[in-house]
Amino acid sequence: MNNNKFYFFLTFWVIAISGNPAINVLGKEFVLILSVTLFIIIWAVRPNKLTSEDKVIVGTFVLLVALHAIIFGTLVVSASLGFLIKLVIALLSIRLIPEFSRRYVSVIYLLSIISLVFFIPLSFGVNMQELMAEMRLPVNDHFHIGIYNLREEFDGSIRNMGMFWEPGAFAGYLILALFFLIRDRNYHTVLSTKGLVIIVTLLSTQSTTGYVAFMVLVILYSFEANWMRSRFGKWILIPLFPIVFISFSLVIFSQASFLSEKITNQIKSASYREDASRINRFGNFLYDVEWIAERPIIGWSANPETRASSNPEVLDLVAGQGNGLTGFTVRFGLIGLILFLGLFANNTRRIAGARIAAFGGGVVCILLTGEQFLNFPIFLTLMFLPHGIETLSRSHSTSQIITVSP
Repeated sequence: MNNNKFYFFLTFWVIAISGNPAINVLGKEFVLILSVTLFIIIWAVRPNKLTSEDKVIVGTFVLLVALHAIIFGTLVVSASLGFLIKLVIALLSIRLIPEFSRRYVSVIYLLSIISLVFFIPLSFGVNMQELMAEMRLPVNDHFHIGIYNLREEFDGSIRNMGMFWEPGAFAGYLILALFFLIRDRNYHTVLSTKGLVIIVTLLSTQSTTGYVAFMVLVILYSFEANWMRSRFGKWILIPLFPIVFISFSLVIFSQASFLSEKITNQIKSASYREDASRINRFGNFLYDVEWIAERPIIGWSANPETRASSNPEVLDLVAGQGNGLTGFTVRFGLIGLILFLGLFANNTRRIAGARIAAFGGGVVCILLTGEQFLNFPIFLTLMFLPHGIETLSRSHSTSQIITVSP
């Protein structure tokens, strides 16, 4: 196996353990231990120096975990170690896989093609479950064949979830691929076959948060792409773009029930403080804020059982909750949240400039309100700056490439 295929496999594996339920057939703990062992062995064979920033990040979370252990005792040890293992996998993924973001996009492109092979027949009424019955893996609540999740209709419609646990999860990883293309200045790829396949796949997920995040990326791309900096772009396209974009967005939101209707109903349910609202993104936010207010600095630990004594329903609720932004804050406090968002924004600014960092922060926050992505290594990689990456320092009239040393 040559290096390129090996690194492609490693990238695929990190994505797979970040949301493919079929992987859990082997056992969650076994998969995590196997994965971190694999990365540590590779690191030992091909050592790559850690930066001082890496040590601060890991050290801060180790300190938070230690404080949780002092406060809550052995109850939190297992879950806390699980999180630290995921953090180490995220760090070593960035340190050991050259051009991680490029390989990530390539893997997502391949997964998009595979998903459409299954999704298109499903959309035309083909009974794929019957055809694939002998390939089904023993995964609870899923009809999974390893490379695709043939779960029953989701929210009353057929939606593309790829190999992930639900369509919103797939949408989040697709959005991240598109963001990497923009961040790394691969504007031509966004409108190439690769980019268009990813975009079509994103649309097939019918994910509310995915669509909203995509609209933000469309705005970012439009103002970053070279053709918008031409004289025609500045005088014609830029004034025209807001009108066209807003009109198009209003039509989409009004016609797509999973956007306007779903968001309106969730806000209404959350405002009335209905019990069922605690697992939608808005009600979940209000529910989590109450826990954050009690332990705002260091949080409640990675184990939700630390809150069970105050609310016996918490374990059932956490299993169904999807707001990863407040959920991460509940677990690791404002220290953990600020560290994650601050480092992501700073790394993106160093790579691509302040505007892309600001939009990127908005996109990541939107995605996290819909899914618990920070329970997995892929989104945790956003805290770490790749070695030797080229960053673009732009003035009003000139561009200059700067190489960041390890």
